[in-house]
Amino acid sequence: MKLTMLGTGNALVTECYNTCFVVEDDRRYFMVDGGGGSAILHQLKHAGYDWMDMRHIFVTHKHVDHFMGIIWMIRMICQFMNHGEYKGEAYIYSHKEILDLIRDIAEKLLLKKEKIY
Repeated sequence: MKLTMLGTGNALVTECYNTCFVVEDDRRYFMVDGGGGSAILHQLKHAGYDWMDMRHIFVTHKHVDHFMGIIWMIRMICQFMNHGEYKGEAYIYSHKEILDLIRDIAEKLLLKKEKIY
């Protein structure tokens, strides 16, 4: 099992990325939190990961330094789903408030207005 820190900062950092990490086990990936924004895509690439491989994502809470990168992951997943370029499923784990926010965002991003369960 391998742990890769993508960021260790906090909500007010300007010189490093916000808190998030990837747990890797036998080419399976579990991303925890998303950091603070679109740079999650850069952080994943910089660490040698393809964002599409992050099929299991856990969001600990809705502070912006943990949640905003998740919005970018959802945006990418939905965009690639809409173009038929995202195969398989993505799983997001969290508490009800976060899951309701994510579901609402994802449904707004999906052009086909598919329901997310």
